[in-house]
Amino acid sequence: MNLFVITAVVLTGLAAAAVVWPLLRKTNGVPGAPVAAVVLGVSLPAAVLLIYLSASNYDWSAPATATHGSRNGNGNLTNIDDMIAKLENRLQAEPDNVAGWLLLGRSYAQLQQIEKSRRAYRRALALEPSTEAKLGVAEADIMLDRDNLKRDAGRLVEEVLAVEPDNPKALFYGGMVAMTRNDIDLFRERWQRLLALSPPDEIRHVIEAQLARTGITPGQIKPARQTGAPDPGIDVSVSVTDELAKRIRPGAILYLVARDPNRRGPPLAVVRHEAAGFPVSLNISDANAMIPGQPMLSLPRVHLIARITNSGKPVAQPGDLFGEKTFITGKNRGEGITIVIDRIVD
Repeated sequence: MNLFVITAVVLTGLAAAAVVWPLLRKTNGVPGAPVAAVVLGVSLPAAVLLIYLSASNYDWSAPATATHGSRNGNGNLTNIDDMIAKLENRLQAEPDNVAGWLLLGRSYAQLQQIEKSRRAYRRALALEPSTEAKLGVAEADIMLDRDNLKRDAGRLVEEVLAVEPDNPKALFYGGMVAMTRNDIDLFRERWQRLLALSPPDEIRHVIEAQLARTGITPGQIKPARQTGAPDPGIDVSVSVTDELAKRIRPGAILYLVARDPNRRGPPLAVVRHEAAGFPVSLNISDANAMIPGQPMLSLPRVHLIARITNSGKPVAQPGDLFGEKTFITGKNRGEGITIVIDRIVD
C-alpha cells in the first residue's frame, strides 16, 4: 500500500502540472479555462483513488464473492499500469463490453493519456451513445485541441445538454462552446446555471470571477431550480422461489442494491430489510443513496440486485441467495418491477 500511495502522489503532481498550465493560457484568441484548472487541481487526488477502486482486482459488483487486490512478490499492490493492461486484455476478448471501454477511458483520462482515453471513449460511444461516452470524447477532444469546441466536441456537448440541461460537466464545456461563438448571453446562462448547482467554494469563486467579467455579479445569480416533489424512486416487489425459500434462516437479511451498470465501485443506493413475509414490496430512491449527488433516475439504466444473506453481512458471501433485474428509466419510470430470487452465490 505504501508503494501505491507514493505512486499516486507522484502521478497526481505530474498530471496537475501538465494540465493546469495549458488550461490557464489563452489559445488562438479563446480565453483560458481557469475553472477547469481549479477542477482538475482539486479532483485529481480523489481521481487517483477512484482509479484504484475502479480498476483493482476487488470485485465491487454484487452478487460476487469478495476478493482482495492482487499483490506482487514483495507484498505490494500491483500498479495502475498492470490494472489497465488487464482491462485491455479483457476488452480484446470482450470488444462489445461498453462498461469496460468507459472504465478504460476514465482510467487513461486520469493518467492524462488523453489520446488513449479518446480512443476508448470513442469505442464506447460507437457501442452505446451514453452521456458519459459523449462527454468523455468531447473532453478529450477539447484537451487535445481547443478548436474542437467548434467542431464535433461542441456538438456532443450540445447533445448532452439537450437531454440533461443540468449536467455540470456539460454546462461547463457548453459555456466554453458559447464563448467560441461569441454568444455571451448563452455563456452567462450556462455558467449561471452551473454556479446555481452549488459547486465547492474554491470553484465557485473562479466561476463568479469569470461571470463578473461579463457583467454578472454574485447577487444576480439565480438559485437552483426547485424540482418540486422528491424523486419517487423505484418500487420493487421481491419474491423467492419455493426451493430457495427453504434455505432462509430466522434473522436473515434482505439487501436491495442499486448500481450503475456502466460503472464499478460502491452502489448507488441500498435498502436493508428483514428477509421474511415474501413477496416483499420495497422502494429504493435517492433517500437511500450511498453516494450523494448521483441521482438514480438520471441514469438510462439502473441495475437492481436483491440478495438474502443468512450471515447478515452486506458483502456477498458464498451461499447467499440472489436475483437481479435492470430498470430502464425511459421505459419503466413510474412502474414497479419484480425481482425473483432464484440463484445462489458461488
